[in-house]
Amino acid sequence: MKRVPSDFLRKTRRPPALLAAAAVILLAGCTSVRESLLLPPVEVPTYYHPSNVYVYSQTLPASLRRVVLLPLTTASAADSQEAGVEALEPVLQTELEKTKRFEVVPISGDQLRQLTGQAAWRADEPLPLDFFERLQKATGCDAVMFCQLTRYQPYQPLAVGWKLNLASKTAATNAEPQLLWSVDEVLDAGEPQAAKAARTYYSQHVRNEQSQEDTGTILRSPSLFGRFSLSALFATLPERDKD
Repeated sequence: MKRVPSDFLRKTRRPPALLAAAAVILLAGCTSVRESLLLPPVEVPTYYHPSNVYVYSQTLPASLRRVVLLPLTTASAADSQEAGVEALEPVLQTELEKTKRFEVVPISGDQLRQLTGQAAWRADEPLPLDFFERLQKATGCDAVMFCQLTRYQPYQPLAVGWKLNLASKTAATNAEPQLLWSVDEVLDAGEPQAAKAARTYYSQHVRNEQSQEDTGTILRSPSLFGRFSLSALFATLPERDKD
């Protein structure tokens, strides 16, 4: 099977300067934790705003109605990351569906292997030449969501990292696939801003389900913290264009 490199995904990544800036922000957050023993606590925003996000357009094309959700991959074969896939893959689909941006069509590893020769694909590896066309023909999709778990720390402080990419290609043309949206972010409960945002999310969206008043519950539950992380990241998806 012929393959072509997925340069369209690599080229659209944030330049190193922006990634460095994000790293500075994270380090500053860690510093604030250490200094909090000496200085009065600093009031931080109550919601988390991801910094490493690419958006092609402020709105999704009106023609984009159905998206294939690929199986969740990992950054390594570590047992901890495999455990993260088992715990968070169902949450991934649920949170994406909640955005109501498009119809979500999950595809299994077996189905993907039959169509493309592999049970899982990352956005940064060479794809089959007719990768998008095969998925479009089989599912009627208009775009594909690549999902990778880059970090999973199920003990305190909890941490979850995601690399998510939404890309589309018109089957009738030879144009390169277009990256519509991507995010590469690690949410760490050890950072005050992320922890406070998670507590706020728990108060607004989870507490009634759990019947527990303690908002710190979310900082002890990997599945709930993973749910919060995906909600925060999917909130950066462009809105739908009106028909």
